[in-house]
Amino acid sequence: MVSPLSSPKIISKYDRDISHLFSRYNINSDSDDNLLSICNLKQININFLIDLINCYNDLTNLNKTNFNNYSVLDLVDYLEKSHDFYLNKRIPEIEQSLNKSCVQQKFTFNLLFLNFFQVYKKDIISHFETEETILFPFCKTLARYSKMKQHEDLVYILENKDAVLDYMDLHKKNNDEVGDLQKLLLKYSPSNNHLSYFEIFLNQMSIFQKDLKIHAEIEENILMEKIKVHLSNFEIKDV
Repeated sequence: MVSPLSSPKIISKYDRDISHLFSRYNINSDSDDNLLSICNLKQININFLIDLINCYNDLTNLNKTNFNNYSVLDLVDYLEKSHDFYLNKRIPEIEQSLNKSCVQQKFTFNLLFLNFFQVYKKDIISHFETEETILFPFCKTLARYSKMKQHEDLVYILENKDAVLDYMDLHKKNNDEVGDLQKLLLKYSPSNNHLSYFEIFLNQMSIFQKDLKIHAEIEENILMEKIKVHLSNFEIKDV
């Protein structure tokens, strides 16, 4: 397990895929500094980061980790950073591998995957945009109001809480869609013996699926439940 004295370089040595998590927090994955000093400098919740690292290293830790211990702002910050990473790096890299696969192996099957992925990409971008427009601003305002008790925040909460509650009730896990795509893809085995772009694509999708599973757990089972509890206990005093 990772400790506060572990360095990103050592952690990444045993799991290179973890470097993408460090990049979200603008941490150099080759750094020899320990996590404690890095998190103090960057004002990152070190316990939250370590829990994330342990979950990315071993997905079974997801069921053992109590993310309820962390603030709404820590959770939203991670989710926003993840959205940015998915849209600007993860999805473009996956799409690039799939496009190269279509060039490398000109099968109709590959073109079907490409079309399927384009539909999925459109859906997930729309999903993220809705969260960043409706859910995340509401979460930040609710967290700020719990401390500052500003009247304008109260008005915003009262005007938007029904829309947010409706959105959370209708929320669907995007990782289920990725899982369906992954199952479909795994039915096909590339004919080449060397590492093809399609196999790279499969590996990228597998990593993305694990990433989205952690993302969905934090978003749906932790953040949204926290918001529902906050709203159920909400007292209208200064209206």
